[in-house]
Parts: sequence; structure tokens; C-alpha cells
Amino acid sequence: MVSSGTKSRQIALKVLMEVNRDGKYANISLKDNLRTVDLSARDVAFVAQLVYGALERQLTLDYFLNKFTTLKKANPWIINILRLGAYQILYLDRVPDSAAVNEAVNLCKKNGLFALSGLVNGVLRNIVRSKESLRLPDSSLSRTENMSLLYSYPLWLTEKWIKDYGEQTAEHIMQPPSAGEGLSIRVNTLKSEPEKLIEEFSKQGIHAEKGLYLREALRLRYTGDIEEDSLYKNGYFTVQGESSMLVAHAVAPKPGQTVLDACSSPGGKAIHMAELMGNKGRVYAWDVHEHRIDLVRANIKRMGADPVIPGVMDASCYSPEFDEFFDCVLIDAPCSGLGIVHKKPDVKLKVTPDGLKELVSIQERILDACSKYVKPNGVLVYSTCTVNKDENQDMISNFLADHKEFYKEDIALYLPAPLQDAAADGMIQLIPYLHNTDGFFIARLRKRV
Repeated sequence: MVSSGTKSRQIALKVLMEVNRDGKYANISLKDNLRTVDLSARDVAFVAQLVYGALERQLTLDYFLNKFTTLKKANPWIINILRLGAYQILYLDRVPDSAAVNEAVNLCKKNGLFALSGLVNGVLRNIVRSKESLRLPDSSLSRTENMSLLYSYPLWLTEKWIKDYGEQTAEHIMQPPSAGEGLSIRVNTLKSEPEKLIEEFSKQGIHAEKGLYLREALRLRYTGDIEEDSLYKNGYFTVQGESSMLVAHAVAPKPGQTVLDACSSPGGKAIHMAELMGNKGRVYAWDVHEHRIDLVRANIKRMGADPVIPGVMDASCYSPEFDEFFDCVLIDAPCSGLGIVHKKPDVKLKVTPDGLKELVSIQERILDACSKYVKPNGVLVYSTCTVNKDENQDMISNFLADHKEFYKEDIALYLPAPLQDAAADGMIQLIPYLHNTDGFFIARLRKRV
């Protein structure tokens, strides 16, 4: 009979393989794989810890593992087994070193890699013997190289952020949030109230508390599948980070207005704007892919967001029929996602310099096309969940240089009091470590009459 520990580690290994070899997103792979097995809540939490911990530390783990073997030449299954084992040895005090080694060997055997189990055993035993010396900073490396390894970010990205922000702010960006965020949700205020939902969660044995900045935000201590919760199914709340909720407040749509969410899927911001409008008005929700619009439709139905009108549209291509049609346009642009690394650590493993350049080009096209849809005296809000200046501050500066019909408004007027000092020059850049939120950028622009 396979022990729960081996079963948990096998699931974690499959997820790491799907992320590193197949390019799947960790959160999706983890959810899909967990649904194939029957694990206790404790084991589910352990699998998640293994997956996200190993991905969060992957570049650092590889640096240490390469001192004892050459990962480039290793079998991909062996590489990920070694990462899991090394993560437990170096970062999980509650897992005995012997268990981490023995379970790694078991994973080799379970996956038909009997001949390589000796290699795994030897490398991980060397890690155990040497772990007191496997520490950062490493005196043989530069300050920038040590920062890269300490926080497990690519060196090129570490260098970029130091250039853009200076060393101190770059380090803040790379650090995880100062406190555990838990699961952030947004209460559907058309169906319930935050205080009422806290009571309902309490009846289920789930601890919920108020968010940091917004009345409709709650944070939960929850490790299960939230989509199976009856309150979720009945549309009393949706899963959404608090910094993401700030975007709808920055748009500040009024009842009766016509609003566009140009890059909408899965529809959280469009539905939030409909709620802020009291379900009075129209909110167009576009996405370029039909299957993603299906997600928007499902959320509209679940949340009871009647004013939201979903549609398949490519926001980067100008459509004359919508010229100066909207009172407010929101562009929550496709981006590198580097502001949510603390939730999705695989993001930093996928990003490349060429990929960033391609994203910037897409963002420019979307901004140019969708800006034409704003009525005179209308509002254009641009947001991303990243911390890269070329996708954020530089994007807005370049846009305004080419579109004199727009100007920046004081976004602080639309932010909760504790965040108003973080706004600068009509924009706000949230940093996880400093604000205990996702890393988010928001700019609010007004079109001249």
C-alpha cells in the first residue's frame, strides 16, 4: 500500500513536471491533479506547499544541486525529484532529512527510474551533509548574483529591476509579502454584506476576516477547493485579490453609464463594476478567445451581474462601431504577471526578455485601439498585475506623448486612505512586500472635451 506521504509527493512531482516540461500553469495543474486523488486536507496542504515552495525556490535549489551533479544532463523526472527532495531538506524543518531522501528514492522507483535511484540518494545525502554550508549570500558571487539567488529570480530580471528602481526597491519587489495573505475574496454586495458572510463562513468552521483596504474584501484561511463551497456556487462572493478590486474603484463607474472591460476574462472586474453601478447600466466584457468568454458568462450567471454583456473581441484591433461609445474604458492588459509571483511562482520561471518585448507591443496596440472608444470627457483606466516599468509607467508616458487628447487624473482621489500616499503622478504601483497585496499598477486618464 502506498503511504499518504509518497502519494502526496507523487502528485507534487507530476505538477512540477507539467509546469517545467509542459509549460502548464502551476495553479491549474495542481487543481487538476488534486481532483484525481483522495487526500486529507492536511495532505492537500502539504502537496501545495511542496509545489509552490519548490517553484518559488527553484533557481536557488538548482544552484545548490549543481554543486553535486550536472542538472543539464539529467533526466527531467530526476531533476524534479531532486528539487523536491532538496526543498524539503533545506527549507522544511518539519520533514526529517531521512524521510526526504527515502521518499525521493521511492519516487524514482515508482516512476520506473530504478537505475537512477542511487544517484538521487547520493546527491540528496550530500545536500544533507552540506546543508549548513549551503547558505546565501555566497562570498564568491556579486551582490546582484546573491540577490538573484536569495529570492530565486533570473539574474537578468534582477539587474533590470535594480536599474529601474534602485537596489533597495528592487529588493522590496523581490521579497514576498510581509504577512500571509490567505485567500482573498470579494463579497457580492448585491446579494450579501461582508459581516453576514463572515458569520456564514464561521458556521462552516472557516475563519474569515476583513480585508486591509476595501469594505467588500475578506481574507479566508482556506485550503480546500473554494469553488465547491455553496456560498461560492450561489454567487455570494468571488475569488479576487484586493489590489485587483481597486481597479473597479479607480474606474468609478456611475449608475446608467456604458462601460467597457476590454480584456475581461474571467470577468471579475466587469462584474465588480456592475455591482458598483448597482446593476444599472451596461458593462461590455470582451476577450479574444471564446472559451475565456465562456468563463465570463458562467461568472455573470453565478453572480447575478445582469448588466454585463460578454463578447468575443480582439481589443488590439480597432472597431469603428464603438468609436467614442463608452463613458469608461478599462484595459486590464495582458502582462508578465510579475506582481503575483508570491501566488504563482512559476511566472518568474517563464518570463523572458523577448517575451516582455512582445507583451509591450501588444499592450501598446490595445491602448491605442481602445482609447478611441472613450467619449469626450470619458475615463480610460489602464492596469496590470506586474511591476515592470516598461509595461506600466513607461507605457503610460509613451501613450500620453502620442495621444495629447488624454491627461492623467489624480488617482489618489479614488483610492482608500491608507494607499493614497502610495500614488504618484496620477498612477499607483503596489508592491507586495510594502503593501501586503498583489503587485499591481493602475493609471487613470481623462479624455479632453
